[in-house]
Amino acid sequence: MYELVLYAAVGAAIVRSAWLLIGLVRVIPVHLRARTRRWGLAEVLAFVELPVFLTLTCLLVLRLVPAPPQGDASFLTAVLGAVLALAGLSVSLWAIATTVRRRVILDAGHFVKEVHPLVTTGAYGFLRNPMSLGIILIWFGLAVASQNALLLLVSAAYVVPVMWFYIRAEERMMSSNFGAQFAEYEHRVGRLLPRLRRRSA
Repeated sequence: MYELVLYAAVGAAIVRSAWLLIGLVRVIPVHLRARTRRWGLAEVLAFVELPVFLTLTCLLVLRLVPAPPQGDASFLTAVLGAVLALAGLSVSLWAIATTVRRRVILDAGHFVKEVHPLVTTGAYGFLRNPMSLGIILIWFGLAVASQNALLLLVSAAYVVPVMWFYIRAEERMMSSNFGAQFAEYEHRVGRLLPRLRRRSA
């Protein structure tokens, strides 16, 4: 049972790695066709996370990240980590499904396509940045499930600040492209956590 729980957390990493590889294949042609694109420090720092995560996934699959010894405490920690990782995966897949329905496929980097509606429904009706939340949850889930101090440090000291920096850069780009429409959306919907009480426009 303990092994299955750890596999569930690793499974979340494998699924995310699969869509990262697809995104990396698409990134150049998508950005060449975009009407607005941005590659500053925020985007470069966030882009570095992709090969780091892919490498981590390979290490986990090959069992090169040592698993903690079995025990009641380890089992409960593994369950918590798997729940976090699978929650992150679920939020991310919901975000992807939302954008696919609106015909706006998510890709790496910041860009606005020629035909690019502002997506405010589905996952984006609850959070402005569900993908970033999903990434953070997956990282922390893997760190907790494996009880790995280094992974926890990377999650807290690198992933969270970089995602925040990346989100702020994206918000500036979206504001300049969508103006009042994005301002109303930003006022109404929370950045990384749902607002318990929706603000009126």
